[in-house]
Amino acid sequence: MRPLIESITARLEAATGNTVARIEYPDHVRLEVAIPAGLTDQNRGFLLSALADADDYGHDRADSEPEYVWASIKVEDE
Repeated sequence: MRPLIESITARLEAATGNTVARIEYPDHVRLEVAIPAGLTDQNRGFLLSALADADDYGHDRADSEPEYVWASIKVEDE
């Protein structure tokens, strides 16, 4: 599962130009990244492609904070 997490992380960073936050839980890893203003259509497509490989994903927006997307990848006992 680690290669998938690393792949999604790298692609989210490449699409947004921002560092991905990684939060580890016992059963999954959550990746979060801020979406820059003015994201190009091409980079938006790269972003969506990376998210599609996750087990779950979402988009959060608050007036006081930047928009961000998150991806959740289930992990199995190794």
